[in-house]
Amino acid sequence: MSRFELRSRWRAVWQAWPPAGAVLVVLSFVATATWLVLGLRDVEGGPSGWLEPLAAILGGLGAFVLTAILIFRRVDGAREEAESYGLSRGLATGYYFNFVRPLLAAMSDPAHGLHERVKGFGGHSLVGLVVGIPQTLDEFNPARHEALLAALAESPSGGYTLQRLEVPVAGRARGLAVTVALGRRSQRAVLVDLPTTLAVVADFASFVAEGGTEAAADHELLNQAQKALVASSEAERFQNVLEEFVDVVNRVGARESRAMRPALRLHVVPAGRLTFRLDELVYG
Repeated sequence: MSRFELRSRWRAVWQAWPPAGAVLVVLSFVATATWLVLGLRDVEGGPSGWLEPLAAILGGLGAFVLTAILIFRRVDGAREEAESYGLSRGLATGYYFNFVRPLLAAMSDPAHGLHERVKGFGGHSLVGLVVGIPQTLDEFNPARHEALLAALAESPSGGYTLQRLEVPVAGRARGLAVTVALGRRSQRAVLVDLPTTLAVVADFASFVAEGGTEAAADHELLNQAQKALVASSEAERFQNVLEEFVDVVNRVGARESRAMRPALRLHVVPAGRLTFRLDELVYG
């Protein structure tokens, strides 16, 4: 289990815990711990002065852990159910072969019109394709992608000029729409995409969460936690499948020159790290 996956699961458990209940648990522990400290100081009272608050603390701790385990199992059950559908693997496979692979082929072909188009925007070289993977339910909404891309224009490293471009693909009536990010201080360009095919994940997460037990459907916080965990786990699996294809392409293309290897031109990162990766490629 990766650190990201474990962190996502426990974040979902915390999200499912009612805030008022969490506050009461904390206050109860503080009060009982104070009682224990006072009991330990009261040496004349004998062992009963501290055994009773200690027993209360252990009982409360046991109840807390038991509740956390029950919530964890309920929330994690939604993740396991979602995995059984294989949605993210199907989406990633289609995205790679229908979108990523043709773009990598165009980038690897010096005679492809893509390079002339990029030069027409002011870029001297095209250094990579960066795919940003949404991580939260909000980011899966394609309406949010424009704002995420617009944030690149104000990068502290110098910012980017963004242009929408349609890349022609042989045998297809329509080209592939992608964004070109041109570094204002380096004249290097990067292709950027946020997969709109992942928009279905938000609805899928709702379907899985609302299709559980009646108790889960009636528990709003638990329902939201299940949605968040399903969305993040599907996004991670989507990214893992893309990286599997990258590994295969890297092995197949190992005989090519380093600059022409398609795998070295594809960078898959969380959407929140788009700016960081672009800065590495363009200004690094």
